[in-house]
Amino acid sequence: MIYNVAQLMKAQVGNTYSSAIHEEQVQLDSDLNVIGPIDGHVRMRRVNQGLLVDGWVDLTLGLTCTRCLKEFEQLMHVTFEERFYPTVDVVTGAPLPPIEEDDVFSIDEHHQVDLTEAIRQAVLLAVPMVTLCKEDCAGLCSQCGHDLNLGPCNCEPEGESQFNILKDLLPISQIQNNTPHE
Repeated sequence: MIYNVAQLMKAQVGNTYSSAIHEEQVQLDSDLNVIGPIDGHVRMRRVNQGLLVDGWVDLTLGLTCTRCLKEFEQLMHVTFEERFYPTVDVVTGAPLPPIEEDDVFSIDEHHQVDLTEAIRQAVLLAVPMVTLCKEDCAGLCSQCGHDLNLGPCNCEPEGESQFNILKDLLPISQIQNNTPHE
C-alpha cells in the first residue's frame, strides 16, 4: 500500500488524489490474521504541512471467540484518517526538520506514502475487545469445558451463588426469627 506522492506534494494546497486499494496477502500485524485481500479506497489531499489521507478498507479477519474458543471469520469495514508529513523538500531534496508531534506518519525521502501502518492501527482499534462467533454464543462449561453451543453437558449444576455456604452457618429458623417486625 505504497503510493508515490511527489506530484501531489508539488501541487497547490487543496489538490486531491484518489485511488482504489486492492492488496493480496497483507500481513498487518502478528496478532491480526488477515484472510484474503484487502479492498478499499484512499483519498489524499494536499495541505500546508503535507498530506491529509483518509479512506476505508474492507477485510476479513480470523478471530477466536472469547466464549467458546472457536476460530471464526469476521468481515470488517474500517475507516482511517491520518496526516503525513514530508521528511525532505520535494523540490530541493533538502532534509526538513522533524515534526514535533508524537505518532506522526512520514512521507519518506523517495516521496512515498506507506498506508500499511495507518491501516494496521485503524484495524486494531476496530477489533472488538470481546470477539464472539455469534451474538448468542453459550460458551464453555466452567466445570468440564464442554462447548455449550452443541448442547448441555452432564455436569451437576453449580450452586446458585457464591454465598450459598453462608446458609450452613445459621439455620433458616434462626434467620427467620431475627428478622425485624414492622
